[in-house]
Amino acid sequence: IAACEALKLLSIVKELPETEILLKTEEDHVKLECQEINFKLIGLNEQDFPQEMNPSEENSFLVGTDFFSALSKVKHAASREESRYNLSAVYLSKEIVATDGHRMSIAKTQFPLENTILPIDFITALMKWKQNDHTRISCSQNIFFVYSEDLLFHGRVLDGTYPDYGAVIPQSHQRTATMDSKRLFHALKRIMLMSDRSNHIRFNFNGDHVVLASESPEAGEGHERLELLDRPDSSEHEPLMIGFSARYLLDVLEVLQGDRVTFLMNGSNQPLKIEDNDSIHIVMPVKVA
Repeated sequence: IAACEALKLLSIVKELPETEILLKTEEDHVKLECQEINFKLIGLNEQDFPQEMNPSEENSFLVGTDFFSALSKVKHAASREESRYNLSAVYLSKEIVATDGHRMSIAKTQFPLENTILPIDFITALMKWKQNDHTRISCSQNIFFVYSEDLLFHGRVLDGTYPDYGAVIPQSHQRTATMDSKRLFHALKRIMLMSDRSNHIRFNFNGDHVVLASESPEAGEGHERLELLDRPDSSEHEPLMIGFSARYLLDVLEVLQGDRVTFLMNGSNQPLKIEDNDSIHIVMPVKVA
């Protein structure tokens, strides 16, 4: 018996012809043969392979598809910088939260475990799980388990303290702007084509409409006008220019459920808040010329 790197083996198998494949072991190697194709993969012997771990049934909880739905609404906001290990993660407690310091997404849910920080790589792999209402979770000895009748998945819980995310959520707003979600989504994709790698674009709010704009010395410039769906009150007729990362807004729009999106704002230097039925999204503004 021998073990080899699963992703490497999968990558090889994907490139093989659709015919019979022969796998066999040779000491600490795995040999693969297919027609005139041969691979010899370096692996581990049986003694060096990690021992199987089993969850504790005592502290297990049944979760349904709502659990995976909540994860899908926040995972985009987690940091991809490995040096910020407590932010390159998803926080599971009374709410499910992810943030990279520039944006944050919160799924309002009743999660059975508290103060659990899971690496984003683990969450990304978990989202490929065949989702159903018979999945159970548990956490013991700093190991998080997800399992069903025929599959077991586990990963290590991160140590450390998650930031006080509640402190950055605006509790009020001075200005609102409601737009058609689909139109905004496609306008963002168009206008960001004229931005640089930062994908920063300007929102110029003025009365009953907003103009999205972006330019770069190498590409040129682009503008698109969108009508606001709700009639603004007199205090919202004053022009407001605010910049955002188009990529961050697109990530939020992809997980919203309704056909409308409302920006809740307090000025050009204050966080944007977007609320959905069961989630909250915060996006920090950026400086734009």
